[in-house]
Amino acid sequence: MKDWNKSLFLEIFLHGLVMGTINKLPGISGGLYAIIIGFYDHLMMSLKRIGFSNLLKNKSPKGFLSEINSFFLLTISAGMIVSYFTTSKILDYFLYNFQLQVWGCFFGLILGSVFLLIRKIDSIDRKKSLIFFTSLILGLVISFVEPMIENRNLVFIFFCGFISICGITIPGLSGSFLLIILGNYKLLLVDSVNNFYNLISNYLIGTNLPVSEILLHILITFFIGSVIGLISLSRFLSFISQKYPRHLNFMIIGFVIGTLPIVWPWNQVENFEKNLLLIEKLDLIDLYTSLIILIVLFLMIFTEKYAKNKKIRTNR
Repeated sequence: MKDWNKSLFLEIFLHGLVMGTINKLPGISGGLYAIIIGFYDHLMMSLKRIGFSNLLKNKSPKGFLSEINSFFLLTISAGMIVSYFTTSKILDYFLYNFQLQVWGCFFGLILGSVFLLIRKIDSIDRKKSLIFFTSLILGLVISFVEPMIENRNLVFIFFCGFISICGITIPGLSGSFLLIILGNYKLLLVDSVNNFYNLISNYLIGTNLPVSEILLHILITFFIGSVIGLISLSRFLSFISQKYPRHLNFMIIGFVIGTLPIVWPWNQVENFEKNLLLIEKLDLIDLYTSLIILIVLFLMIFTEKYAKNKKIRTNR
């Protein structure tokens, strides 16, 4: 097994860059990428060691930093942070110009994640069925009640950061998907990040781009919530995913299926027919979006199969 503590900075940083980008895509989690590459266990072990008990146990800060694999954690975190500012501009462009196709891609990713979780089912009992139907009903209730709209309350923003980090610790559960359910996906992963990008650009390049102080407060609050959530939930979520992986799968499957109407691409685009120069293009756009959903779905299946084969070869 590879010793990630001895890996080069650039290698770990690039993995963090990809992982951060993936975390922005609803339906796929950064935890899945970590499993594919092979550093998921190392990441979880490092996060579990962060705590006051280990800090007090070590006589020097150097010993504590060594025990939590600080080089690995800081480097992969740096890559993830950089990815948020580089991919947000790209995502913003596509959301503005190809909104329906982007949501089609998201929908395909979410369908793929459900399909992969269903493939893991080896047995069904009364308890698992109860978990599935309970989470399914919860998801349907969320889908058909008044949809959640963008909420800029800082307490709610902190909660969004706290809960969205689940995508790293639980492979199969997408933190970005949870942000869509909470109504704050674009606010937190696109608008606030681009606002910070404008601030940096004004200082470094001397541009005069608009900067919102409110969005800066939102980004900082979201970041703090994510860090606290990652540290405080990693031990608990890792325990649940290892101790009750099948029960957790049934819960995720039921909830995601129940909330699929929320991310149905054609529900996300308001009056997109008005943006067409020719109404005849409508059927063609629908066809492209449907093809995108299928392509992304098959890519998810291929990725899972590759990860499974790699894990088998590693364990030999």
